[in-house]
Amino acid sequence: MRVLRRPIPLLTAAIGVIGANSLVLPPIAPAVAADLSTEVSLILRAAAAFGAGTALSALVLAPRADVIGADKALRWACALLIVALILSTCAPSVGLLILGQAMAGLGAGMALPSIYSLAAQLAPKGREKQTIGSVLTGWTLSLIGGVTLAAVIADHLGWRAVYGIMCLMTLVIWVLLGRCQMSAERHSTGATSPFAALRVPGLGRGLWANAMLMLAFNGAYIYLGAHVVEHMHRSTSSAGMITMFYGAGFGLAVFFNRYLEMLSIRQVGVFAFGGLTLVYTAMDLASLTYAVFLPIAFVWGIFQHFALNMVVDRLTSLDPRQRGAIMGLNSAVTYLTVMGGAVFYKIPYDAGGLSYCLALSALFAAIAAAEALLPNRVKTCSAAE
Repeated sequence: MRVLRRPIPLLTAAIGVIGANSLVLPPIAPAVAADLSTEVSLILRAAAAFGAGTALSALVLAPRADVIGADKALRWACALLIVALILSTCAPSVGLLILGQAMAGLGAGMALPSIYSLAAQLAPKGREKQTIGSVLTGWTLSLIGGVTLAAVIADHLGWRAVYGIMCLMTLVIWVLLGRCQMSAERHSTGATSPFAALRVPGLGRGLWANAMLMLAFNGAYIYLGAHVVEHMHRSTSSAGMITMFYGAGFGLAVFFNRYLEMLSIRQVGVFAFGGLTLVYTAMDLASLTYAVFLPIAFVWGIFQHFALNMVVDRLTSLDPRQRGAIMGLNSAVTYLTVMGGAVFYKIPYDAGGLSYCLALSALFAAIAAAEALLPNRVKTCSAAE
C-alpha cells in the first residue's frame, strides 16, 4: 500500500480501477439480465449510457480541472464514481442500473483527463513519454482484471459483487488521493470551453490521430468476441485469452518507452501507426487461425500502447493552460468512437466478418501514419510544464 502513496503508481492504479468499469458490463451482461429478468440488449444500454455520460462529462466537467487543479478534480470524480457504483450495485431494475452507469460515466469523463494531465505535470523533464506510458499501463489492469476476473466473480459471487468490489477499490483510491501530495497547478481562473480549446494550434490534428487510433481499435475489439465464437467455433473464454494476450503486450510495452524518448513525437507516430497497420493486416490474414492470432494480439497491444502514449504526449504538450479542456476533448472523441465503432463496423462485419473489420482498421491506422508524416509547424511545450 505504501507504493500507492507515490503519485505515479497511484495514478496507474486509478486508471486500472476507473477504466475497469467501462469494460466489465459486456462479459457479465447475461448474468445481470438473468437476475433482473430482462434481455441482454437492454442491459447493454447501461454500457451505452456510460459512454454517453463519459463523453458529456469530458466536454462539460473536465475543463474544471484547469481551475481547481487536476488533483482535486480527480478526487471529486472518484467521489461521484463511488456514489454511482453504490447505485449500480444495489440497482433493483434496469432503469436504475442505466442511471448508475450514466453517473459513473460522468465521473470517468472527469477522472481520465485529470489523470493524463497529472501524469504530464508530474513527469520529470525529459521523461514525459516514459511517465505517461507507466500510467497508461493501468489499462492493462482494466483489461486483464476487468474482462477476465469480472466473469469469474460474477459466476461465483454474483454480478453485484463485481460492482461492489469496484466501489470499495474506488473508495481506497479516493482515500489515498487525499493523502498524496501532487501539488497540481491551476492554470486558469475560469473553465475553458472545450470548443474554445479547439482553436489551440495542432489540436485538430491531434484529435484526428486519436480518432483514427480508437476507431480502428474499438471497431476490431467490439466484434472480436463474436468472431471467435461464430467463425473460429471456440468458447467465450478463448476470446478472453486474446484479450489477455493483448493486455500483456500493452503492459509490457512500458519497458520500451525509454527508447521512444530518443525519438520525436512525429517519429513515434509513424513507427506506432505504421506498426499497427502491419498488425491489423497480419490479424486479417490469420483471422481464422486461433494459434497464430494469439501472438499477433500480443504485438497488437505493444503498438497500441506506443500509439496511445504518443497521442497523449502530443496533446498534453500543446497548451498547459488548457490541458483539462484538451484532454476532455480527447476523452470525448475516445468514447464517441466506442459508440461509433459498434455502429459503423457492423456494416463490414455483416458483409465479411472480422476480416473486413480488420482491413478497415488497417486503413485507419495507415491514415494516421500518413498524418504523422506531414510537417508539423506547431510549437509544443514540455509536458511537465
